[in-house]
Amino acid sequence: MNKLFLILSLFFLTNVFANYQRVNNIVIDKELSLVWQDDKFAKITKMSLDNSKKHCENLSLNSKTNWRLPTYEELLSIGDYEIYKPTIHPIFKNTASGHYWSIIYKRVAYGDSWKPLNEFYVKRIYFSDGFSYDNDRTGKAYVRCVRDDS
Repeated sequence: MNKLFLILSLFFLTNVFANYQRVNNIVIDKELSLVWQDDKFAKITKMSLDNSKKHCENLSLNSKTNWRLPTYEELLSIGDYEIYKPTIHPIFKNTASGHYWSIIYKRVAYGDSWKPLNEFYVKRIYFSDGFSYDNDRTGKAYVRCVRDDS
């Protein structure tokens, strides 16, 4: 019986972490081809929206550049709604139970294609419980930068 439990536990843990890989202070999402910042800065520093955007644009982490604020959907993708405080996948080690910035770029349809605009909506995801809050650009929130894994 103990052997069966051990095998099932290993199978479960392997599947839970199969899409993610941790390398020092970043997390690689293999399924979505994204690389996430997961250093102490992501847990202890709150910034305004403008400073958060600048921080991500200037970030160099693990010799990687081209960081940006995540989109709303990207930030939601790392949530784990079976966990509370913080409501995030357990591979992430540096997460505050607080609001994190995300953005939603506005797009305009041109025929069959979409063109992104420089304007955007703001949503903050509260990783204490996973709820999000619309278009509040005031105050400060935590920052977790992301980049495309290419």
